[in-house]
Amino acid sequence: MMVGQRTARYGIPQPYIEVRFPREIRQRTLNAALHRLYADVEMATPERECWNVRIELLPDILMYSGGFVYVELAEGTPEEAERAMAMLKSLVG
Repeated sequence: MMVGQRTARYGIPQPYIEVRFPREIRQRTLNAALHRLYADVEMATPERECWNVRIELLPDILMYSGGFVYVELAEGTPEEAERAMAMLKSLVG
């Protein structure tokens, strides 16, 4: 797993955790791993934050299977992005 940040529409920061598996992994296993991570992110999100957590699967054309669990920020400020990144890093370790 890798924690990173990309830029979403309108230039808003979008912190994420990327998960990669060998291409031959079963789709059900990949979905379960992403949903488990989604639940961990939801539970770790502080009550005061109005973030939405989302899952995105990577296309099958890559050399590996995987996806993202990402956070849609409420305000998109650099300070909010830093808080989200710190929370995601605490989950990955």
